[in-house]
Amino acid sequence: MSGDFVYVAGNLATDPRVQRFPAADGMYDEVVWLTVAVNHTGAATEYVELEARGKTKEYIKNLAAAPVDPLCKGSFVMAGGSPAKAKGNKRKLKLVVFSSETSLGYDVLNWDRLHKDGKSDE
Repeated sequence: MSGDFVYVAGNLATDPRVQRFPAADGMYDEVVWLTVAVNHTGAATEYVELEARGKTKEYIKNLAAAPVDPLCKGSFVMAGGSPAKAKGNKRKLKLVVFSSETSLGYDVLNWDRLHKDGKSDE
């Protein structure tokens, strides 16, 4: 549906993948693909394909090439985008927003601790 927007959070199941293919103008178009493993309480892990283009693609490529703490398999990420057609049973999102950090540089949230009996232990 037009106007739909979905957020996902989870760990990268693979390293970011860059794909280049010929564009109509004789140049090349480039896409970065990410696969995020989203864990659901009481359900199977869902794998969501993320497609990044434009400035979001460049941002992700720079994170992946960083000399310190690069974006790679196992990295925690949060992303938002518009649903798109996907092959098989996977969901696919065309990325609009992407982050590999929580606000103010805090450590990645410990979801298991926060969801334990619906309470935090603080």
